[in-house]
Amino acid sequence: MGINSSQESDRKAIIRRRLRDARAVQAPFERIEVGHAISRGVLEVLDASLPACVAAYFSTATEPSTDELLESLWARGIRVLTPRVHDGALLWIDTSWDSVTAIGAFGIREVQSDQVADLQDAQAIVIPALAIDPMGFRLGQGGGFYDRALAEFIDPPLLIAVVHDREDLLDIPVETHDARMDVIVTELRIRYITPMQK
Repeated sequence: MGINSSQESDRKAIIRRRLRDARAVQAPFERIEVGHAISRGVLEVLDASLPACVAAYFSTATEPSTDELLESLWARGIRVLTPRVHDGALLWIDTSWDSVTAIGAFGIREVQSDQVADLQDAQAIVIPALAIDPMGFRLGQGGGFYDRALAEFIDPPLLIAVVHDREDLLDIPVETHDARMDVIVTELRIRYITPMQK
């Protein structure tokens, strides 16, 4: 008898708890160092396609830091969109280095602006993840926000997942709504799932 969706969700919950616990004990200096290395990796990926608009995000206290990545994107003159949770979905906001932010839903920094943008403008999306499987399927935090946002695309842009190296190539449950990434960037390497054609 196959594994049903409820069992897959239960397995995901167990894996999420384990990964969150491991992230919670990471030293702040290590998180910054990991973020520095990941920023270099993401920029290397983006250099191949030179996107004019990138969707990214403000990292939480336990995620690999995206501070350097965002600063580098702004310094290059790239238009940056970041998410804000609203009515169970993500709004995408035009964001600059001087945007006013506040802690919003789920402890995530969000831009306090009415400059709502269209995610379809992004030629690349940098996406947080808790884990990635060998085929590039992503395990998120469980809210489904990114999966719903990505489902709006007929032809998705370049999808770049950011994780610690120890969180890549894991055996994780995959459900039909789970998004598959094009590129995985960790502090140690870049792993391409999809040939760079986008």
